[in-house]
Amino acid sequence: MSIFSRIFKIGQASANKAIDKLEQPELMLDQAIRDKEKQMREAKKSIQQCIATERQSKAQLEKEKSEKFNWEQKAEAAMRADREDLAVKALERAAEHEQKANALLPSWQSQRDSVNELKTEMREMENQIAEFKRNKDFIIAQSKAAQVKKDIYEAKARISNDHKTDDLMARMKAKAERQSYEADAAKEMAEASTSGDSLEEEFKSVSASSNPSVQAKLDALKSKMSSGSNRTGE
Repeated sequence: MSIFSRIFKIGQASANKAIDKLEQPELMLDQAIRDKEKQMREAKKSIQQCIATERQSKAQLEKEKSEKFNWEQKAEAAMRADREDLAVKALERAAEHEQKANALLPSWQSQRDSVNELKTEMREMENQIAEFKRNKDFIIAQSKAAQVKKDIYEAKARISNDHKTDDLMARMKAKAERQSYEADAAKEMAEASTSGDSLEEEFKSVSASSNPSVQAKLDALKSKMSSGSNRTGE
């Protein structure tokens, strides 16, 4: 993985972590996109410098090749003019430029390959950012749905774990039942207690039962029992 890809992945991971922690994924996603675009702009500047170096190396390589060709042409002209001494010097100069060209060639090829790779990665970064923008609304909806689901489960957990209300209701019910029993007991005690002398209460009950009808029946019963007793004695 190249340096630019690693930078992009690090930025993406940081954005995902921030989204998980904050309650406004819209703002975080917009910020993440801006950060990625900033990274891409900085990467482009670096790539531009690499391209400029590659172009400079290529130009120097082409210049050395051109100089080599020119001195070879001069050597041929010297030979046509029967100036072998000049032809030798021209060929020596051509050889110098050929050596320089051969030394520059692998360096330029490496730079060219690196630039092509960086261009490919830059296009991938652009595609990733474009895809990120397209999926932003989906990610926001997904994040909100996950938050709602989390809130629901947390609410359920609070309901199942909170026994305070149940305990309070049980205590109030027990208290109400106790008060009902105490009220019945108080009523029973009030009815059992008297406000005056107990002897007076007994006479009251006797006088209450001494009505003519009851007394007549009592006298008749005594007379009947007395008559039966006398006949048995005879």
